[in-house]
Formats: sequence, structure tokens, C-alpha cells
Amino acid sequence: MRTALAPWLAGASGVFIVFALLLLDWRLVLLALPPIVYLAIAGMRPVPAPVLDVVREVSRDRAGVGQEVRVTLRVANRGPRLDLLELYDEIPRELDVAAGRPHVALALEAGEEVTLKYTVSARVKGVYALGPLVARNSGASGLEYEELVVPIRTPLSVAPPLEDIRRAKVQPRRTRMWMGQIPSRRIGPGTDFWGLREYAPGDETRRINWKASARFDRLLTNEVEGERSGDAVIVLDARTESLVGPLPRSTTEAGVRAALALASKILEGRNRVGLIVQREVLDWVYPAFGRKQLFRILDALIRVRPGGEWPFDHVVWVLERFFPRNCQVIIVSPLLDREAVETVEDLAARGFAITIVSPSPVEVERAMYADDPTIGLAYRVLRMERENAVSALRRYADVVDWDPREPLAAALKGVSPSPRHR
Repeated sequence: MRTALAPWLAGASGVFIVFALLLLDWRLVLLALPPIVYLAIAGMRPVPAPVLDVVREVSRDRAGVGQEVRVTLRVANRGPRLDLLELYDEIPRELDVAAGRPHVALALEAGEEVTLKYTVSARVKGVYALGPLVARNSGASGLEYEELVVPIRTPLSVAPPLEDIRRAKVQPRRTRMWMGQIPSRRIGPGTDFWGLREYAPGDETRRINWKASARFDRLLTNEVEGERSGDAVIVLDARTESLVGPLPRSTTEAGVRAALALASKILEGRNRVGLIVQREVLDWVYPAFGRKQLFRILDALIRVRPGGEWPFDHVVWVLERFFPRNCQVIIVSPLLDREAVETVEDLAARGFAITIVSPSPVEVERAMYADDPTIGLAYRVLRMERENAVSALRRYADVVDWDPREPLAAALKGVSPSPRHR
């Protein structure tokens, strides 16, 4: 293949010849000869096409945001000598090169092998692919080259950071019959003391309260509060109109972090957790227990990108038809439109227990601008409007107004852990 220089040289020769004909000055033809001779000599020696064996290795195929991944690329020349070989390993634009470089120019002898090493880290979660490798061998004249695209791709999954909310008291408000860690306010299998009752034949000896029995001169047995589990469904609002701020620090990415932290926390209590994502399509993960369920939810969250114009009230339709009745609904949304607020009111009217975790779009947008009196005034006005909207929603749900620049655990301190029963 020809480089961009070859047409320029041919064009320059043509211009000199045209001027020589127009001006009838044959000396101008002499100026056209050097480019023509240079092009002719360059064409006499063809540029060999690269014949390469390529192996790419990564230190890990799953990483977190900001976590470094070491990449090793081994390239072996299986063809003739390559005088000027450029190697460029394509990387997604969401990845930053922390060390080394994915691009090199060198000469490679026949049978010789070269190793490229570099380190990348991701600014935002997602599923990426390293590659392909582009190899270009240029001739000594700089007029011709042969290019080879090696279609070798290496997948890399980048997970969002996990917020530490271990001390937050987040749990489903309504319990099921399955054993768990939520106090059911009923007598049953558990660990928390409930009260005393008269000893009955068949009671376990270890449940007898010997101090109370000695005091009242009759056998008394301890009763404990039963602990059960519940169902929770996390609804993540990832629509286009809910996106505020640059993607790595946007309300959508903050919502993904919150959804992952809440799922992890609730699953630790041996509860069932499901997920609904509102974006280009309506995705969901049906409630289940355990660590495998956490990985299912994580895989779904990794692929979340803001987009779509689905009406938010579709969530009500999905919840009523495909998810357990009376489950705890945790909505993660910046609450930017009236439709989201109306959906909360509708869910409350249908009897769902609702918690809202709202990454504040006002705080995200405020962090994008420098201090300015005009911006400060606009911030105060928007802040008051948001506080009024949040106050109105607190009639239907627990609302957590979260500044994504602060830890989520601090914002969750106001959530009431007390279960309500019907």
C-alpha cells in the first residue's frame, strides 16, 4: 500500500510537466525527474507483509475501577526481516495507560521475538476488550507499507467500587418463612431473648433459665425472637434523562455503586435480592440467595450504560407480574422527573414498602463548576427545590438524599431498620 507521500510526489511531478508545456520551458521537466526516479526506485523493492505470531496475557481478567492490570504482549516474526515495524495494541478509550506503552517501532529479524509490557487501569466500570494488534511494516523510502491486523482480543471485566455499608441497618421490612437474620417480632428459632414461660415437657435443657427458676421456685424456659429472611428488589434508574455529570462521576455510576453495595449488604443477612435496571431495555435479575446471586447482580451492573427512554412506570408492571408480592423495593434514582415521583406514589398505594436512595444531581452538578456567586445562588435555589421534593416523598418512603462525593454509609444512617408487619 502507498503512503500519503507517494501521491504528493506524483502530483508535484505532474505540476512541473504541465508548467513546462504551458511555458514551453523544458528545464522545468528536469524538476519533475527526481520525484519520478524516486518513485521508480522505491517500487523496485517491494515491502514484505508482516507474518507474526501474537500472544497476549493479562495479570487478571476481572478488576475494579482504578485497579491496575498488567498486559504482556509477545510478538514473534515468522516471515522475512522487517526493517521498520510499528506495533500498536489497541485499547479502549475508557482505559488509561499507567505504565509502559502499547505502541513501539523497531526492526525485527526473521524468527526474532519481542515482548511488550504495559499497565492499564479503568476510569469507569464495564466490559472491555484489549486488541486487535495492528502491525505496519514500512519501506525504507517511506512511500510504501504493508499492514496486518491480528484479530486477537482479550476480554476485561471492570467492576464498580464496592461501598462499605456494613454498619448500615438496611434490610427488608417484611419477612418470609425462611430462616434469616431479621427479627420477626414473633417467637421462634433465633438468638435474641424474647421472654420467659413455664417449663413444658420436651423443652431443651439448655433453654431453661436456671437463675429465674431458682428465684421463682419453678422451672422457667427462655423464649427467643424468631429470625427470618425477606425479599428485596433494587430498582436502578439508568435512563438518559437521569444522567447528570461526566460518566465516571455521574449519577448513573453513583447509582450502580449504591445498588451493588445494597445488594451485598442485604444478601449478607441471608435475604433474597433481585434487581431491575431501567435503561434502553428493561433488565432484571430474579431474587435469590447467596454469593452466586451477588455475582449475577454484579454482572448485570457492569453492563449498565445510561440510555433509553422507557417510561419509569413500567417498573410497576414488572414488579407485580414477575416478583414476589410485598417485597421491599429499593429505588436508586436521582428523581429528576415527575414520572419517577408518581411511580413511587403508585408503588406505595399498591402496598410495597419503599426505600429511595437518591444520588443528588444538584451536588454532582455543583462539583463540576468553580466557585462563583451566580452559580452559588443557582445552587441554593436548586437545593431548596430538591429538599421540597424529598420532603414530599417521605410521606411514602424512606428517602436517602445522598451526595455521591460522600460515603454511602453516612447517608444510610437515617434509614429505619424496624420491620413493619401486616
